[in-house]
Amino acid sequence: MLIIIVMAVLLVFSLVRRVYFQSQLERKAKYNFSPVLGGMILLGFLSPLMQTFGHSVLFLMMMSALVILTFIAGRNGLTDHGVLLPNLLTRLLDFQKIIKVNLQPVDVDQERNVIVATFVEKKSQRQHALVFEMSLNDLISFLQQKLPSEAQIEK
Repeated sequence: MLIIIVMAVLLVFSLVRRVYFQSQLERKAKYNFSPVLGGMILLGFLSPLMQTFGHSVLFLMMMSALVILTFIAGRNGLTDHGVLLPNLLTRLLDFQKIIKVNLQPVDVDQERNVIVATFVEKKSQRQHALVFEMSLNDLISFLQQKLPSEAQIEK
């Protein structure tokens, strides 16, 4: 039961953070479906527990938070302070922790400007990719204002 309490608190906390950060988005990225897939797999593993813990309010709260978080975690983008990443447990990558951004325009059609932006963390060199539908110049000017001076922007 302690695990359910901890998971419920973490998921509700993550849900509140996600809603707050999504309200702060200045540049929205395209919807990312990977959290939906991950959340559905997790829900599939947790569903047999409904027979055992289905009467528990905490378990129902945890499952409800997980279902809601699964669908809203796909909305991500750029806030004033960092990059909102598409994870079930809400994570904001601070602009000061980014060493490099690679911007790759994708030719979808003549009418849409689609850009894949890959953000590289300083310490771990981990890469996070987001897809934006906006002009390359707008995205570059926004990033130049927010990123530290030593961060590289590659086109």
